[in-house]
Amino acid sequence: MKRIAELFMAVCFLGVLAAGLAAALLRPSQDFSYWENRMLASLPEPAPQNVGDGGYFTQLERYLADHAPLRSTLLKLKTRGDLVLGRPVVNDVVITGDSLLPFLPYMTDDQADIDRWAGLMADNLADINAAVTEYGGYFCYVAVPCQSVSRADEYPWYLNSEARRSRMKSRSMTRAMEERGVPFLDVEAVLAQAGGSRQYASRVDNHYTMQGAFETCRLILEKAAADTGLDFPILGADDFQLETLPNEYIGSRERKLLNLERRDEQLSILLPLQPVPFTRADNGAPVEPSVYRLPASREEAVDYGLYMGGDIARTVIDTGRDGLPSILIYGDSFTNPVECLAYLSFDETHSLDLRHYREMGLVDYIRQFQPELVVCVRDYDFMMAMDGNGGAE
Repeated sequence: MKRIAELFMAVCFLGVLAAGLAAALLRPSQDFSYWENRMLASLPEPAPQNVGDGGYFTQLERYLADHAPLRSTLLKLKTRGDLVLGRPVVNDVVITGDSLLPFLPYMTDDQADIDRWAGLMADNLADINAAVTEYGGYFCYVAVPCQSVSRADEYPWYLNSEARRSRMKSRSMTRAMEERGVPFLDVEAVLAQAGGSRQYASRVDNHYTMQGAFETCRLILEKAAADTGLDFPILGADDFQLETLPNEYIGSRERKLLNLERRDEQLSILLPLQPVPFTRADNGAPVEPSVYRLPASREEAVDYGLYMGGDIARTVIDTGRDGLPSILIYGDSFTNPVECLAYLSFDETHSLDLRHYREMGLVDYIRQFQPELVVCVRDYDFMMAMDGNGGAE
């Protein structure tokens, strides 16, 4: 009798495992996890090489973990439990009374290593600068503060804020760019002289607010005008109407907490008092001439994709004003709200996200279209990263 009971339990256990495996393999596959804001593992294809070295089984394990039945429900239960326990860090999010910040693991602040990376990045940017200046254009590399930089003083004393490392990166990058003669704008350093960047930092997302994007755009245009002598309009705060959307805003930190921990924040847009007509094309195809992806109703939640519709490989905005210069803006998602404003000052505004754009290399694109201004906008986290939007090819 005991043997039969043991056999029955073994069969039930194997049956549960088989059912879970079948559910993971047979249900419709998802490519992206909205709450985790990341791509999910793909089902691997077995081959003699990856089966022989064990790589196939490692990839299969990742796939099964990412596509397990009730995964989202279990993640919510775990997250809620951690929040109830009052853990200071949940799902790599630092929870404070005012903000939700990224967890930053401790790193050695090696000045020599930071100097080396700054030099390599500056060498790469010098090549881009040479490609722009050879036809008489102007290039500027713009570093903007991300949330952890602007809100470094909000981290608990026992957690890393990277405040010292950020200052070291700023000094190293400034020095390396000056040595190579490449125009560089450190937005954090400029805003530090006028009350700091915290006033423009989101409490629930890595990005700046729309007001922060406006200040960044203004600083870029003022520096470009001063350095080049080009004549183009630079709009001030009095030229816009600020509109705060009533919709629920789900920031990237709230998403990582599966929207179980909220902070009261809403997104805003800036509308020019004197609109400029334009056409817009995304990836070569005409689209609605709008720089904001507005929700259909007040009940629809919004995210940072409100600005320009999110990260798009290539966008061209044409205002049909031939007397004005053209601009190319490239970079990560911090460029998106800047693009919502910059087009008002130019004839054509090109924007690229090199993480997605594959038609040609950056230097080839610059030489083909020859925009008068070329601007790269990257945040402190990726200021010295030469992959993605840090590359020239």
